[in-house]
Amino acid sequence: MKVVKVMKTMRNLKNMKKTKFAMAAVLSAALLVLLPCCASMQQDVSISADSAQDVGLSSTAALDIAKADAEELATGNAKSHSSRLTSVLSEIDGRLASSQRLDKAQEARLTALQGRAYLLKGSRGNAEKCYARAAAKNADDVQVIILGHRLGVVDGLDQIVARKDDNALLILELAIDSYRGARYADAAGQFDTAFLYLDEDYRNAYGELRNRAWQLKDTSVADKSIASLLSKKELTVQEMMLITQETTDILNVYTASQKQDGVRLFQTLVKEGLMNSVSNESSPTAASMINRDDSGVVASTPVTRLLAARFLWNLYWRGGGADPQKYSAKYRAKGKSPVKDLSVNDGDFDAVMGCVERELLELKDGVNFGGDGKIGGAEFNAGVKKLD
Repeated sequence: MKVVKVMKTMRNLKNMKKTKFAMAAVLSAALLVLLPCCASMQQDVSISADSAQDVGLSSTAALDIAKADAEELATGNAKSHSSRLTSVLSEIDGRLASSQRLDKAQEARLTALQGRAYLLKGSRGNAEKCYARAAAKNADDVQVIILGHRLGVVDGLDQIVARKDDNALLILELAIDSYRGARYADAAGQFDTAFLYLDEDYRNAYGELRNRAWQLKDTSVADKSIASLLSKKELTVQEMMLITQETTDILNVYTASQKQDGVRLFQTLVKEGLMNSVSNESSPTAASMINRDDSGVVASTPVTRLLAARFLWNLYWRGGGADPQKYSAKYRAKGKSPVKDLSVNDGDFDAVMGCVERELLELKDGVNFGGDGKIGGAEFNAGVKKLD
C-alpha cells in the first residue's frame, strides 16, 4: 500500500510539473504576442503626440498667415506681420527637417502653409516650390488648394467647394476673390457663410473686410479704378470726390451731369465752396460760398473724418436739406457741445452734428467724433449714398 501511494504521489508531482510547464509556455507565448503590441502601443502614443503637436503648429501658422493675409488685402502689404511670418517659416522649416516621424497629410499642409507665408513675403519662387512639394503629398488638402489658387494653378474653386465637406476656408477664399473683384454683394454673403463655421479668430482677422463688403454691397462700379478706391482705408480729397461722382448723382448739379477727371472735378467742387466750413460764416448761402478758395485743402490732402463731414454737410444743405448753421445756433446758446471732442465754436460744428444726426457718419465710441482720424472708401461711400 505504501508503495502504491508513493507511486501515485510521484505521478501527481510529474503532472503538476507538466501543468506548470504548460502554463509557463502559455504565458511565454502570450508575452511574445504582447511585447510587439506594447511596442506598437508605445509607438502609437509617440506618433499620436507628434501628430497633435503638428496639428497645433499648422493651426497656429494658419491663423498667423490669415492675419497677415487680411492686412495685405486691406492695406496692400503685411508689414506689421512680417516678423511673425518669418517665425512661421522658421518653425515649419524646423519641423520639416526634424527626424521625428511626420504624417504625410500634415507634411503637405505644413509645406502649403510655408508656401503661403513665402507668398505674403513676396517670394513667389519659393511659394511655387512649396506648392509642388505639397501637392505631391496631398493635392486635396485645403491649404494646398488655397496656395495653388493664389498662385493661379488651381481653377474652379467653386466646384471644389461644392465637392468638399471641410470647405469653410475655401468659402472664405471665394469671399476674398469676390472682394478683390469688387463683387461686394457676393463677398458679403460668402464672408458670413464662412464665419458660421470658422473660429472666432478668423472672424476677427477678416471682419473689417466683411464689414466693408456689406457697406459696399449695393454699389455697382464698372470702373475698376473706382472699385479700388472703395477698398482703401485712407483717401485724398480728390479721391473722395471721384467716389461721390461715380457712385451717386449728387454732383450732377455742379458738373452739368458730365463726368470729369479727378483734377477738373476737384477744381470744380472747390470753386463751388464745397470744402469750406460754414459754422463760423456770416449767414452762409449757396451763392456766398461760390468762388471761395480758403479751405486750405489741395487735391492730395488726406481726408480726415472732419473733412468728410464738411463735404457731406455742404452737399446736404446746399441741396436744400437744412439751415447750414442749425446746430451751432442752438448749442452755442447752451454753451456746451453734446460731442465730447468737438467745441461749439469749431468751424465744422454743424457739419459734424448734421452728419451724426442723419447717420451719414457716426460717433466712434458714442461720445467722441474723432475728427482727426482717417476715413476709408467704404465708410465714406456708405455715408454719401444716403444723400443720393
